[in-house]
Amino acid sequence: MVIINLAYTAPINPPGAAPVLNAEQVWMGLQYKVRRADKFVPVITACEVLSESSLENENIADSEQSEPRVVTRRVTFRADRPGFKEGSGDGRSGHDVKEVCKLYAPCRIDFLQEDGSTIGNYVSRGPVGELMMTYVFEWRVPGVQKNSERARDLEEHYSKMAKMAVEGSIETIRKIVKGEVVMD
Repeated sequence: MVIINLAYTAPINPPGAAPVLNAEQVWMGLQYKVRRADKFVPVITACEVLSESSLENENIADSEQSEPRVVTRRVTFRADRPGFKEGSGDGRSGHDVKEVCKLYAPCRIDFLQEDGSTIGNYVSRGPVGELMMTYVFEWRVPGVQKNSERARDLEEHYSKMAKMAVEGSIETIRKIVKGEVVMD
């Protein structure tokens, strides 16, 4: 098994972006992404929320909690997604993945997969206060040897996918704010 760790960061409001998104709009969009990943990630065809609850051992009274803090979901990945073939050793082609999503308002969501892979979505500020979005990935890929050609190919593919995921999420949130994507 190989473990591929990588991250990608992009400005949320690059020059010329309209409308300019604020932190509350970005957090709203990321919360929606937990429930409707198929509207944000092209290789996901379905997203089903299985359960919602508060974080374990959290010292917040139920009456003070305004939103679920843990969402368990099942996402379905396209079997024909680019760069992957059934049985190619990526451990994800064409099937459902159960994820536990932990939400830490207003800036962090951790996605924990059953195979131990993790994804983090983070909103932060840059040196002059500009909003930034970073996704951090730890992909656990069974059947692939460290430093192999397949591992290098997967790392290259995951790097491209990380860029697409961050930039695509920002664009989808912008479309929600513009009214071009309906939150259902």
